[in-house]
Amino acid sequence: MLYSEIKERENRFITALKIAFPLLLLISVFFYTFQLFSHTSINYILLILLIPIYVYYTVYLIYHGFQTSLIDPITKTFTRAEIISKIVKIKKRETTTIIFLHINNLNDINERYGINNGDLVLYHFIQKLQFFLREHRFKKIAIGRYSNDGFILLLNHPSRELRHLLTIFTKSVQNIGILNIEVKVAFSLLSAAYDSDVNNIIERLLMLLEEQKKSEEITPNIKLDQFQMIIEEAINHRQLFFKYQPSLAQKSNQINILEILTRMESKLYGTLSKQQIQRIINHTGHEREFDEKVFELLLEEIKPLMEKEVLFCIEVSPVTLRNLSFKRYLVTLFEKNGIDPHRFILEIIEQKSYENMHRFREIIESYQEVGFKIALGNFGGNNCGFEYLKYLPIDLVKFDIEFTKKIDDPKYQQLLSHYVELIQTLHIQSMVKFVDKEALFEKMKEIKPDFIQGFCISKPKSIEQIIGDNL
Repeated sequence: MLYSEIKERENRFITALKIAFPLLLLISVFFYTFQLFSHTSINYILLILLIPIYVYYTVYLIYHGFQTSLIDPITKTFTRAEIISKIVKIKKRETTTIIFLHINNLNDINERYGINNGDLVLYHFIQKLQFFLREHRFKKIAIGRYSNDGFILLLNHPSRELRHLLTIFTKSVQNIGILNIEVKVAFSLLSAAYDSDVNNIIERLLMLLEEQKKSEEITPNIKLDQFQMIIEEAINHRQLFFKYQPSLAQKSNQINILEILTRMESKLYGTLSKQQIQRIINHTGHEREFDEKVFELLLEEIKPLMEKEVLFCIEVSPVTLRNLSFKRYLVTLFEKNGIDPHRFILEIIEQKSYENMHRFREIIESYQEVGFKIALGNFGGNNCGFEYLKYLPIDLVKFDIEFTKKIDDPKYQQLLSHYVELIQTLHIQSMVKFVDKEALFEKMKEIKPDFIQGFCISKPKSIEQIIGDNL
């Protein structure tokens, strides 16, 4: 149980005592009044008047108790007002460290997995944090939720040691994730003696986080030799790993596609998501080398899945696809591993359309002749998906998350419905993603895309989990 929950329980117990004690007093008054005073009508009236006064007092305490909860209903940490009041009341300011923990990708989690899953991530994040701190002998830790994705901690401990411990914790969360969801955490810390004004302390903590964020944004600007070192480290130590997101085919009501989510583990930069990886390789121009290594490890890993009747969908850089050396490498690799290219869907996402569209079409067709299928990702989003749909031979269209998020908007619902119908008339299959609720699933079924993906179908799984599933 969190320290905040203990304090909330104490607070409610005190409220209960405040209600019970006057009741006992009222009973005593009635008893002794009848014993000591004459039974006149005035005495009766005075006694009876005490009853509504007590009822009003009780109702007020109950109402006030509900209005002044100390804890946040989702995370069970202290509320913003309560944690700020605790900062104000700090006595040993020289030895107390104030920490701001920030979940950088909470908005992305809410969009991708749904707000309910985002709330669960927050709750389990705090539980994991408390367990970690208790393992390091910290007790009665004041943790408060300052904002939607930010938490404040008060610890009576030197900041240097805390920085080391929090680095271990944040790296652990980023490496393992929570509920199979990647969670990116940043923190800043400051001595409580920095300023007597709480607002100045919090403003400084937020500034430190912003400076940290800016420094991390420089990370993609890695020199070529550094990038090579990261790739070699990841490959040599097999630090590339994959998750598999099942997709349901509406007609057969079976899992027909497994989307492959690529992650990379680096000693220098921690766990890198596909988006981070893509930014790095785009900046350095090493798209082909990286995609080759991804397929090399992936084909080896999925061999036990070849008996299952599923297709594999993986995002590949359009720059890589347009490199003829990559196609030769890919065909050779598939032949070497005895895997049929017909089992694979190569997904492309590109912001600006390629200038030589005729040449790009020929390249796409050459992959299809070998057996590969081609998918357009984030269709309808801020990219060149419509342009590619017009000119390229596409097999599968995967709609942008915005259509799922705004499906309750009649305009978006009509657009998605007509897009699906249009795409199917072009003999192209369609997929909606990030469907995490049953009600949303039913709405999508009415629109009739070929495939539906999301938490209501399945969370991303490891290779071991997929092998054990009866797909």
